[in-house]
Amino acid sequence: MLPERAPYESKKMSESAIQETINEAAEFSVDPELCIACDACCQDFPEVFYMGDDQKAHALDDQQADLYNARTVVDVCPTSAILFSGELPPAEDLANLEPVPGWEAEWALWRGVEEDQLERERRYGRDYNVEEHDDHILVKLHLPTRVPAVRDRFQYGMPEEMPEYGSHVYRQGDSLLITAWVKDPKIRALTHTSSSFPGQFTTSLDFNRDLVGFDVRHDAHGLIEVVLFKTAAKQESWQWMSHFITTACTACSICERVCPTNAITSGEERYFIDPDLCINCSVCGVYCPFDAINDNQQVVVQKIKPKQVPKAEVHEELCTGCEFCVDVCPFEALEMEGLVDAGGYGLPQTSQIASVIDKNCVSCKLCEQVCIKDAIVVPRPHQFEDIGMSFMSYLTDEH
Repeated sequence: MLPERAPYESKKMSESAIQETINEAAEFSVDPELCIACDACCQDFPEVFYMGDDQKAHALDDQQADLYNARTVVDVCPTSAILFSGELPPAEDLANLEPVPGWEAEWALWRGVEEDQLERERRYGRDYNVEEHDDHILVKLHLPTRVPAVRDRFQYGMPEEMPEYGSHVYRQGDSLLITAWVKDPKIRALTHTSSSFPGQFTTSLDFNRDLVGFDVRHDAHGLIEVVLFKTAAKQESWQWMSHFITTACTACSICERVCPTNAITSGEERYFIDPDLCINCSVCGVYCPFDAINDNQQVVVQKIKPKQVPKAEVHEELCTGCEFCVDVCPFEALEMEGLVDAGGYGLPQTSQIASVIDKNCVSCKLCEQVCIKDAIVVPRPHQFEDIGMSFMSYLTDEH
């Protein structure tokens, strides 16, 4: 007697089980020809990838591929260098998200609004300018700041402000290439369903000349600055205008609270230093618990334990009671107090000298900078140039 044929449903389930087994055994790999060493996969999926000595990403031999959605892993690569041996799931399904009540009314307000052409250009990496100088070239590229006003943005309650892009700058021959990509998975899902919203772009700029190197900054306001050096001397002496907060920032807000010039403001993912207000005093880095602040020479500012942060010290024999230090201090850490024995110092004195309120002092050194008698010091190294008395008028006139 012939064995009874298994029903069709059993066969179908068996094929499904086989496919599931295949996917469980599937692994990621990296195409070295496409990898640009942006490090995005290594940072986001350290259980799967590592950066090799050849400056290429590689998949671990004992990778834990099942920890992540395979589509999410593949999508993080801006050059499609990540390969997956199994069956990729579809892109993140927006339908799985919960619609926001009343979204139709807000969408109706935006439906007929003309698209912001500048933001559109930025989504393709076209908003940039090149400044030519005698010994260097400065390239500034602006990333998108707004999520496109497409229907799904309103339906699923996504933010209007664009989350921070990932970026990587590199050179190939005479070309400078800037690759940037959408990091936020929900916003990236919009790129699969919206026109004129690519998930990544690469801007290529040709410089047919000898250049000795380059340096890069990508700040929290979506500005990528690249300086290309024409001479080794310029590269050696190069300094940025200000300190810089890196992606190691956790938005804890300590730097904002201790900045003496209000140069630091908050962002969704990390804080931002305004180059026009920063005086490179390094006090933000002194207090940063996460080593997230570089000085204007791209060196991480070393933090100091709170109890060891040096405070201002007054040399009473030099103080003439001018009150400049009191006026310049943004933290009310200085006050004037009466002299007990004015004649004991042997210098012209008024009836009062400066006194430090230690608990208020953040070690910013502004008082030291405006004192023309060298009567007050903060025993801490600093990178900024002497600002002198000119800073007094800067504070009173503009702030």
